[in-house]
Amino acid sequence: MARRYDRDQNPLIQDDYTDQKSPSVKKVFVISLIIVLVFVGAGGAFIYNYGHNLFNRSNYVADEDVQRVSELPAQAVETVSTEEHLGVVLNEDELNSIHEQMKGVSVETVSDEQVYNILLVGVDRRDKTWNGNSDSMMLVSVNFNAKRVSVVSLMRDTYVDVPGYGYNKLNAAYALGGGPLLTETITDAYKVDVSRYAAVDFENMIEIIDILGGVDLEMTDAEVEVANGYMIDMCNTLNMDYSQYLLPGGGNWHCNGVQAVGYARNRYVGNSDYARTERQRYVISQIIEEVKKMDATQLASFVKEVLPLVTHNVEESEIWDMVTKAPEILNYKFVQDRIPYDGLYDVIYVNSQDMLVPQWATTVEKLHNTIYGDGSVSDNYDNKEGVETSNEYTSDYPGLADLKKKETEDKSSSGTTAPGAGDPVPVG
Repeated sequence: MARRYDRDQNPLIQDDYTDQKSPSVKKVFVISLIIVLVFVGAGGAFIYNYGHNLFNRSNYVADEDVQRVSELPAQAVETVSTEEHLGVVLNEDELNSIHEQMKGVSVETVSDEQVYNILLVGVDRRDKTWNGNSDSMMLVSVNFNAKRVSVVSLMRDTYVDVPGYGYNKLNAAYALGGGPLLTETITDAYKVDVSRYAAVDFENMIEIIDILGGVDLEMTDAEVEVANGYMIDMCNTLNMDYSQYLLPGGGNWHCNGVQAVGYARNRYVGNSDYARTERQRYVISQIIEEVKKMDATQLASFVKEVLPLVTHNVEESEIWDMVTKAPEILNYKFVQDRIPYDGLYDVIYVNSQDMLVPQWATTVEKLHNTIYGDGSVSDNYDNKEGVETSNEYTSDYPGLADLKKKETEDKSSSGTTAPGAGDPVPVG
């Protein structure tokens, strides 16, 4: 159940921050540590004490054991109608021109022994029969020379050349070949040498947050409505009674896994997927706040339960190396960004999908500067302190009422009645 806070009782709202609904930039920065140093690194600390036992509990998958499929599964493709698309329709010559520009990026792929790159992946799938789409991707780079950690969100709809498959959305790479193909695609497109990844799907993340005991989140009324829609969808997939999870309205809530993941998946309030990446970073930053409250015994129990839920290809020796450096890394400077950068991309309509085409040469140069150079970041609107959480729906929001009506009709056709098919049920 969710627990609601009055604003003056909310422990997340500090006296000097009462007019801002987004997390502080410092909290956003630590998303790298929650995955790298808690889900993996903290596990390494116990590996050091218990030998290989705990590492063997983790869902380590060697790259050669990851299967690739010949074509995208049908559930991996999300199309946009010709009436609703936002991108520019190109003829064959114009599209080929874009391909030539992408191939013509002359920047070399950077490989630096003093920089450790790992990709954090959030996977969207309804079942375990396929890899899923990588709808959340964050490139985390630890620069030991500069004593800096950068976290860069990579938008899922970015138009890239997937090695061996051709041009598609970035998130299609994971559906086709899992983490190894996705990291290879990112290395080729962004000219950053990354081969390590850690991934969870929404079901795994629900379990992780429930094991944690929930997280504190602040939401607007619009965000709650859309989150409720995602809760209905997930609960139907997982055969759970969604009426136990729906929130009655905006406010400060202590959310369980279903509620927090429903919030993080929301792309229908604010600036679509751009706002969704902010919400995802917010949820991760709140996870770290809960982890920091744990004593050694609680942390040991948490890590043992969480490790099997995280799919990764990080070698045990690398985990040990990161653990020994963890105290130093905690004192590093943290920076964050998002690609495509504001004002440095176009939107095209290809294969019934809207796709984002960065100005690759400039984009790669800016990214390299963030990771390997002086650490400067872009002027993206979501890099500014105190970006207001939106209460405005996107133009393509289908509406919670429509979703619940469809679900009720589906239940009726099967001879059952959907629980909670009316208004959202107040909880907590």
